[in-house]
Amino acid sequence: LLRNGKYKHYKMYFQRMSTFGQMKTTSASTWMNMDQDKFDIYEVPGSQFGHKEYFLASSKWPDYVLGMKATTGTALSPFAAYAVNLDKKGGVLDTWGPTNIMLRVCETATGMVQVGAKMADANTIWAYVHHGSWYVYGSVSTPGWGGEWTLEPAVPKGTFPLCGR
Repeated sequence: LLRNGKYKHYKMYFQRMSTFGQMKTTSASTWMNMDQDKFDIYEVPGSQFGHKEYFLASSKWPDYVLGMKATTGTALSPFAAYAVNLDKKGGVLDTWGPTNIMLRVCETATGMVQVGAKMADANTIWAYVHHGSWYVYGSVSTPGWGGEWTLEPAVPKGTFPLCGR
């Protein structure tokens, strides 16, 4: 699980049905949410831009991973987190590049993690939840507590590189 640092009762999940596939948060228990809030984290071999990268896949739907991209007018925020179907990658309408889905995961000073995508020469886009929304958006600046996530089950300190390096 990825539980939000600011809204501690809310955790990120893959929506069963969604118009745009944007990631959302829920306070429903895992069994009520039918395991849609469980993630598997896979380390990608090598590094990009000097950082280790990871795939965050749905435990329920292994062909889906978390990705970050521009909202293209579907929201007030310029970036958001989306569910990406890997079976559809490479299709004519595929706008997902590898940097959108190969994510940085880093440990914060508080022991939580931040999750983001380094897109081209831009800053890292960090996943966060802002006031008044249950959707997961992306921020090019440090998003504060809304952009920190607690992993459940917990992983040992030092599993991920420190943020800001």
